[in-house]
Amino acid sequence: MKPPFVLQLVGYSNCGKTTLLTKLIPWFERKGLRVGVVKHDGGHDFEWDQPEKDTWRYREAGASLVAITSRTKTAIVEQRPTRLPELIERLAQAGADLILVEGFKREGYSKLVLLRQPEDQELLHTVSKIQAVIAWEPVKENKWPQFSVHDADAIAEFVEQLLAKQRED
Repeated sequence: MKPPFVLQLVGYSNCGKTTLLTKLIPWFERKGLRVGVVKHDGGHDFEWDQPEKDTWRYREAGASLVAITSRTKTAIVEQRPTRLPELIERLAQAGADLILVEGFKREGYSKLVLLRQPEDQELLHTVSKIQAVIAWEPVKENKWPQFSVHDADAIAEFVEQLLAKQRED
């Protein structure tokens, strides 16, 4: 079994990462791929479960791990940070074919870099393994393939080519 293809979408806040991901996910799921997604909550302390509900109460009581399951889904909340490679391994074990990662700029996986404003282009010089640039306006640097943030189909087709190449290797 081939490991899943991991692709990071990186960019500054409000550049369109989440919006693009919500367009790419159904595109790949329709192609029969199991898509896993990892979101980096840079510096915030997100709330997963709702205050005063049972899982929240268990966590507030000090449980290190809280799980909830139903007929259609399961969630596990851990009271610790988890490194990206471990999250990727867990999604791979769960059967993901493609893992889309929002954020984690400094990690070493293939990346799509999203640029909203011209001054955001400095990001191109600080991240590794850039596969393409996705921008709101054309970018002068042409070292990498470029796509409009509004052309999700072309971006998905490009990612599909990257995935096919990884499967050949």
